[in-house]
Amino acid sequence: MNFDTLFYLIDHRLIILAMVAILVVAGEIGFRRGSRKRESQDSFRSLMSGIGAAMLGLLGLLLGFTLSMSVSRWDARRDVIVDEANAIGTLWLRAGLLEDPLRDELRADLREYTEARIALGGSRGDREGLRAARSESEALHASIWSAVERADQPGRSNAVLASIITAANELIDIHELRVASIWNFLPAPLFLMLITVAAISVGYLSWAFGAANQGGRTATFMLALLIGAVLLLIMDVNRPQRGRISIGVESLERAAETMAAPNPD
Repeated sequence: MNFDTLFYLIDHRLIILAMVAILVVAGEIGFRRGSRKRESQDSFRSLMSGIGAAMLGLLGLLLGFTLSMSVSRWDARRDVIVDEANAIGTLWLRAGLLEDPLRDELRADLREYTEARIALGGSRGDREGLRAARSESEALHASIWSAVERADQPGRSNAVLASIITAANELIDIHELRVASIWNFLPAPLFLMLITVAAISVGYLSWAFGAANQGGRTATFMLALLIGAVLLLIMDVNRPQRGRISIGVESLERAAETMAAPNPD
């Protein structure tokens, strides 16, 4: 298991608490060191304040880009689920072109497959549930493809057979896209870089407060909380199976409801 996966499996709320603690400590160190430089020249204190402001600007830019990257991954995961629901619905409709019992067999497999895909999204932090839903899906791929192979019978229209094969191929291909999207999170070194830049920025700002003999501990603490809140949002969006901001499987649930409805006579 690599470092990125280990970092992903840690509760992100604990990580944020540790990061806020680091920022508070950095602010306190900067304030105390600045208090010892109250007799420094104004030009030197202005230089240090300018460096702190530049660091905060860099931090804001990095946080903005990181949030944008997290949201783009969140959108991609949601789009994959919508595409998967559409692929299931398409194959369900095209299965109606087959005769019984092949039609009922294929549609029964699709019902089970849809439930497995819903379970895949509902597994959240349950790694065993995620593994079980993935294994069940892959087993159903074989069953679905077996039904498609048996649809190749003499006298059947090539157009009908081609449409069913295309829909089944798309359904199976999306499986890997969805599994890959679950583990497509931002690398852990990126967050380590963010907390490093944030700690240095807060340290420089606190130094300026201390050198100016201004009580900036409260402002530093509030800044640390604000940075921590932004990092918490980024990490939550970045964790599709563990964060509070979930993708949702409403599209698959609607597909399951459609397949459960009785067929009109």
